[in-house]
Amino acid sequence: MSGALKLALPSKGRLLDDTLAYFGEAGLKIRKTGNARAYTASASGIDGIEIAFLQAGEIPGVLGSGAVHLGVTGEDLIREKLPEGPDRTVLVRSLGYGRADLVVAVPQSWIDVETLADLDDAAVAFRARHGFPMRVATKYLSLTRRHFREQGMANYRLAPSDGATEGAPAAGAAEIVVDITSSGETLRANNLKIIGGDPILRSEAQLRASIAAHWSEETLATLRSLIERIEAREAAKGRVVLRCSLPGVSREAVEQALDAVDASLIALEGNAATVGAPKGRAYAAASILREFGAPRVDSVTPDMLYGAGADVFERVRGALG
Repeated sequence: MSGALKLALPSKGRLLDDTLAYFGEAGLKIRKTGNARAYTASASGIDGIEIAFLQAGEIPGVLGSGAVHLGVTGEDLIREKLPEGPDRTVLVRSLGYGRADLVVAVPQSWIDVETLADLDDAAVAFRARHGFPMRVATKYLSLTRRHFREQGMANYRLAPSDGATEGAPAAGAAEIVVDITSSGETLRANNLKIIGGDPILRSEAQLRASIAAHWSEETLATLRSLIERIEAREAAKGRVVLRCSLPGVSREAVEQALDAVDASLIALEGNAATVGAPKGRAYAAASILREFGAPRVDSVTPDMLYGAGADVFERVRGALG
């Protein structure tokens, strides 16, 4: 598709399913075409978008090179595979799914090791005893190296892992694990425990734009359409719209009263009032409207609330240069 905005999406797994659902709610319906292994797709709802299915770990690279305009992948992969990511890509939005923590884990039998300082002491003793440093099994070489350097750890050797990293200590391939986890259950099942307090990184799925891609007026217009729909959907989550008749009221007085319950007067045209409120404060907002003389207050749960996307688009366009 000539002049299309190229959007790279993860090709399989829960991340794919959540991504298709997320864009579907924003009005971009995407489905794979062909057989179950097909890496092509059709998209409807927003014109001018071409979908590319890639492995999640490949998406940072194509964003960095400019081969695609947009991509969805985990922040952990952006930070690992594109360390200069903030300089080569622009964060459009964190998407709220695919959450996981990058953590340091050691065998549960290491009862004296609970912090990285403890681990550093154990690493020094290990090297003195065995003549070689502790091995750290991980797929996240750059992030691990950076984190350990910041924490002052030097007595270790990275052991790149392409398989089930959490099994490395039991297999005798490593003493320490640095891996991503959402619940810690797999680590515990392999007799490992998380140490060090806060994780190295709290990751979630992100939508990022490539600075290196060629952005024409056409692709920017498509980007704006996509952002406006995403932000309209996000703005609608957890909100209600109240409609009623308010004869002869002071707009300023209504706005001030609604502000006290985190609600806002969207419009007051003649006697017709439209109010936005968080779902949890809808009753309080409706009560205020009744106090101002509304005979009846109707509540609507919106799918979209347009208007919030303009600022996001301008921020992204400015960063793209």
